[in-house]
Amino acid sequence: MKKVYRYLIVLFIFILSAGNISAQSNEQPLLVVSFNQVPLTEMGNIGRIADSIFVPILKELVDEGKLYGFGRFTHLWGDEWNWNVWYTVKDMASFEKFWDEYVKRASERHPGAFRSITKHFQAHKDNIYTIENQYPLPPQ
Repeated sequence: MKKVYRYLIVLFIFILSAGNISAQSNEQPLLVVSFNQVPLTEMGNIGRIADSIFVPILKELVDEGKLYGFGRFTHLWGDEWNWNVWYTVKDMASFEKFWDEYVKRASERHPGAFRSITKHFQAHKDNIYTIENQYPLPPQ
């Protein structure tokens, strides 16, 4: 009988989680973060590449309303994830459209640009977070 209760509890938690995941991916604004581990000696180099190639394209996409905002945060002391980029978007569908257009523009204008920057990454991971509270709110 205990096994049945455990099974039902796990099933109930799964059902609640699935509903939350669905709602988060379709209705909530998102914070997408790309974390990277970069040798300290390469921090300036990849910053220059990003500023000259990628930032102008990202600014265009914000101005066109395909992206709420973006930024980079780095550190010289802390954990191993020291060169990071964030994007804020309306929802998952908006992120996918933005990302496709971003990659297209960067690849057409600067062939090999992504490789020129990612070759310096010792490790990489992405996270997508639901924005629960923000002030001021992004434009609707």
